[in-house]
Amino acid sequence: MQKIGVLPVLEIIAGRRALHTLVAAVLDVFPDHSGYCRARFSDDAPDYLDRTETLAALVLAVAGPDLHDYARDYRWMCERFLEEEVHFARTGQYRLSTFQQALDSVYADPGYMARYVRGILLSQVLWVPHARAMDVFRTRFLPSLRSGTDYLEIGPGHGLFLHFAAERENVASLRAWDVSAASIAETRHALATLGVSRPIALERRDLLEGQPTRAGFDAAVISEVLEHLERPDLALDALASALRPGGRLFVNAPINSPAPDHIFLWRSPGEVEALVRAAGFTIDTVDLLPVTGVPLERALRKGMSVSCVIVAERRG
Repeated sequence: MQKIGVLPVLEIIAGRRALHTLVAAVLDVFPDHSGYCRARFSDDAPDYLDRTETLAALVLAVAGPDLHDYARDYRWMCERFLEEEVHFARTGQYRLSTFQQALDSVYADPGYMARYVRGILLSQVLWVPHARAMDVFRTRFLPSLRSGTDYLEIGPGHGLFLHFAAERENVASLRAWDVSAASIAETRHALATLGVSRPIALERRDLLEGQPTRAGFDAAVISEVLEHLERPDLALDALASALRPGGRLFVNAPINSPAPDHIFLWRSPGEVEALVRAAGFTIDTVDLLPVTGVPLERALRKGMSVSCVIVAERRG
């Protein structure tokens, strides 16, 4: 039964070695995921699959010889997300609503966090909204930055965004902030593994605490972070203060997207857009990325998860 489901998926990505290796490892421990993977890759254009192959190669480099452990943790993470989706469907609310709750149930548990982080890494390739958001960042946001850009990222995670930013000649300096020392260490290790040689200032810093940030950046990136905050509006206000007039902002925030540590719930893309505008930004583009296999119209109508990728400019 496993081979019937697996072979068509691997044929779709045949010739793309990194993608083949990653998907084969996942299906080895998660054969029930074969139908999902067919839906994930079957409609991708060849040029987009080529860019996904590059992304998959980076993910494999970070996972290294522990790929099958990452695959097992990816399956574990998917099961945790399913539990949250069931709760959300039943109650219409996220399970958690405060950062302290997320700290107590997720962040303060090293074993849980280790598995969660490993699973999230593979989702950057396997989940359509994550992969498509990265593609918007690579192909549209980074090329739009002015020459000599000073770049700031909040919550850099595995360093994939930083990796692509470091490749750009129009980016002059790179800095990233995170509230967690452990997360900073993870980012530093990932960047070293990926062979990023450019200097990147990684700092343990809370965007919402301490002295207000002075305008000193031309680009700011905050992806899959705002939904973890009780006051995402304050984070966007702080980023507006950090950007020079005309500075570019990349936001990725999901609506109706239950997860073990999501606490701020938006129910429509308009709510996210309004938050960005209220912080002093003019929106250039909005990409709405529904979950794999679901048309956007249906996802919006049914209140399903949609990632809102917004590129905006700080008003002068």
